[in-house]
Amino acid sequence: MVPALDEGDAHASEKRLEAIRAILHPDVVFYASPTIPHGGTYRGYDAFFKMCEQFRDLWDISAGVELRYVDGGSDTVLTLAKWTGVSKLTGKAVPVDMVEVLTIEDGRIKELRAYYEDTVALSDAADGAKGPYNPGLG
Repeated sequence: MVPALDEGDAHASEKRLEAIRAILHPDVVFYASPTIPHGGTYRGYDAFFKMCEQFRDLWDISAGVELRYVDGGSDTVLTLAKWTGVSKLTGKAVPVDMVEVLTIEDGRIKELRAYYEDTVALSDAADGAKGPYNPGLG
């Protein structure tokens, strides 16, 4: 999900991590349904990047992600996303429609709330896997 976590040139990866940190508030919180394999509550940079690593280890989304951004007014941005995830555990493909509600503070993303249209399909495609980092599920 986050290119900075792809394998490859370490220097390029570090530059991507820096770019991502620059758009995230230091106290960023990511919320995703605890019923999905990479779900849970992740607070701060380290936890956010752990979630991204867990997502990368679980899903192949090489077909790409279709994104649309909507101004939610004030400090809110909505992201409408469509992608197909292929489980690295089972090989099953699952189409995903989701909305993320981003709260912006001081020009940086302070909070992300991810809403998936069908959490059961994600869990089933990953054979009910629970990630190793996911607090409360691991």
